Amino acid sequence: PHLAEQLRERIIIWRFQEQKTIAEIARLAGCTERNIYKILKLHRDFGHTKNPFARRRGRPRTLTQQDLAFVSSLLDANPSLFLDEIQERLIESRDVE
Repeated sequence: PHLAEQLRERIIIWRFQEQKTIAEIARLAGCTERNIYKILKLHRDFGHTKNPFARRRGRPRTLTQQDLAFVSSLLDANPSLFLDEIQERLIESRDVE
């Protein structure tokens, strides 16, 4: 289930500390009961709300958080930059292609 880690932790608290029902938790979390059961099973099996052995999905990211912050600051300073200009500045300043 693709839920934020903070929400996953909250689900555990709702279930084991606040003794809420699965239906109540699903309503509070805005997801299905099936997702709640999956998160509880992961917590039971691994002690975490995510499977520590699962492989990452999708393609690895090319830009780091610092690169994204750089692009954001570029656009804040000059909102009319074209993509090719942003790419040039990334190469020049951050050595990212």
